[in-house]
Amino acid sequence: MLSIRETIEIKASPETVFDLIVRVEDFSLYTGIISEIKAIAADTYRWRVRVGGISLDWDTVVTECVRPSTFAWRSIRGVINSGSYHLAPSPVGTVVSFMMEYRLPNRLLEMALTPLVDPLIRKVSSEILAAVKERLEAKATDSRGMGEG
Repeated sequence: MLSIRETIEIKASPETVFDLIVRVEDFSLYTGIISEIKAIAADTYRWRVRVGGISLDWDTVVTECVRPSTFAWRSIRGVINSGSYHLAPSPVGTVVSFMMEYRLPNRLLEMALTPLVDPLIRKVSSEILAAVKERLEAKATDSRGMGEG
């Protein structure tokens, strides 16, 4: 399996960060590669992405949801993947550690697409984390600015 790991620090409380991360369906708003994410059952989501002209989809189920520290999932259909967000308080706010492992549906497709897919999945994970950071830090700045004056 291929894996991605990324860590980011966000100037917001772990609870605030966690509450945004668990809004899985909103991830499609943070990057153009994800076409759609929709809930298909309790804690179960269908993901649709488009990579290099190829559409991929899979279903995931939330395997761990412990506010405000851990949010994890694994696929139950389609592209094999699993991952997690681990949140820890920091002097500035929250350290978010993201980890994901994935494997494409078949060996031939994996060999052909890994050079394209791996950088794109890394880009998507970075874009999602950056969007969460931007949204929460902008919100904190706006609320501080409203009280001044």
